[in-house]
Amino acid sequence: MESQVKEIIARALNVDSAIITDELSSGDIPEWDSVGNLAIISTIEQELGIEFPLEDLFDLTSVHSIINKVNQLSNV
Repeated sequence: MESQVKEIIARALNVDSAIITDELSSGDIPEWDSVGNLAIISTIEQELGIEFPLEDLFDLTSVHSIINKVNQLSNV
């Protein structure tokens, strides 16, 4: 699941997947601004068929946090 989420993030931001590491956070690259974050969230929701709770959206600001939340929601 981790590699799939990283690929989705790279596509949503239109960047090379090689730069998508666990440590990457919003603001680390110009493409990951507030609009980029919305693109990531909506693309993950569409492609993986999950829905992020609204109260969690502001915490999803790093690759690591997104992967953790996807794993939690996928195991429910």
